[in-house]
Amino acid sequence: MSLLSLLENDGSTLKRLAGTNGGEYGGACPWCGGVDRFRVWPEQNGGRYWCRNCGKAGDSIQYLRDKRGLSFADACRQLNITPEKPRHEPHPTQAAWEPKDAPAPPEAWQARARTFLDQAVSALWSREGEPMRAWLTHEKGLQEAITREACLGYNPADIYGPRAAWGLEPLLKDDGTERRQWIPAGLVIPLVMGSAVHRLRIRRDAPGDGPRYVIVSGSGAASLGLGLHEVTTILIVESELDAWLLHKEAGDLAGIVALGSAQAKPDTRTHEALKGAELVLMSLDSDDAGARAAWRFWPETYGAKVRRWPCVKGKDAGDARLAGLDLREWVVSGIFGTFERFERFCIQTIDGGLSDNEALRETMGRGAGPGSGGR
Repeated sequence: MSLLSLLENDGSTLKRLAGTNGGEYGGACPWCGGVDRFRVWPEQNGGRYWCRNCGKAGDSIQYLRDKRGLSFADACRQLNITPEKPRHEPHPTQAAWEPKDAPAPPEAWQARARTFLDQAVSALWSREGEPMRAWLTHEKGLQEAITREACLGYNPADIYGPRAAWGLEPLLKDDGTERRQWIPAGLVIPLVMGSAVHRLRIRRDAPGDGPRYVIVSGSGAASLGLGLHEVTTILIVESELDAWLLHKEAGDLAGIVALGSAQAKPDTRTHEALKGAELVLMSLDSDDAGARAAWRFWPETYGAKVRRWPCVKGKDAGDARLAGLDLREWVVSGIFGTFERFERFCIQTIDGGLSDNEALRETMGRGAGPGSGGR
């Protein structure tokens, strides 16, 4: 019996989403109930599943053990599998994590991406883009200056074209036809470093049953980093829009990194900046995935200078701002870590007449370093 049949017999309703690894299906997780984070690949190595929310993962045997409570031997019998004899060999030691370089995409892709991005930026600042600009201002707190600095754009309609025009290798769908390059309608969130376009992420206007965010095929894997070498504190978030908002509100106090997801890891450039920082504030989205990522990989990799600093009043900075959180005060509180140091900072800025940066240097110079206390 296939993994897909096991799930359906247990009441799961799964929809085919893509042709990845012979077919990718998605639906509600049988364990945590997450609506859109459970993925199944029935044809991959006999069937594999993974929930991006609760972390449950495995094959058909593991599913029967976790979901139906069967032993390993009973699961194998139900699936008509003859279990292999144990080899009594030591498990290989898992290799230590190493950051990877995130080079810019090839020139052909960049040229096409630059042309598209120029058109998207023009569309955002046209009459057609007025609703999107209003949404960015009122819902995300991004004023015109920061929207222009971020090179945000708007794509008013889905675009399909040949992958070869972007310098990409051809891909075939399950029916044998060639897969086209797809750029959905929505907000265009690029990653531009110097003159190079590294990534095009689209926040879709009408996601339907699909994902809200789509990364255009051929994009690079670099993280967005803002002001990383100008301060000693780095704040890590998921969303690029949140990163630009925090850069506007507190970019003189902390560098900002946007990973794109709670599971993403820093590239080599970002890793070097994090190693040189005195304090790393982890503000991955305030959900289960964000908390697990913050409390496992990051302290193990960067040590005691990592402080979990989730947003209050919302799962991320954008939501918290709408709920009335003063984002600058929240960042300052995260840097100081204790009320006494935060109070000292406030006295110096209000009564002492110092600027935020002057008070920050004075306060941090009179006590332990920014990575101490308050965890």
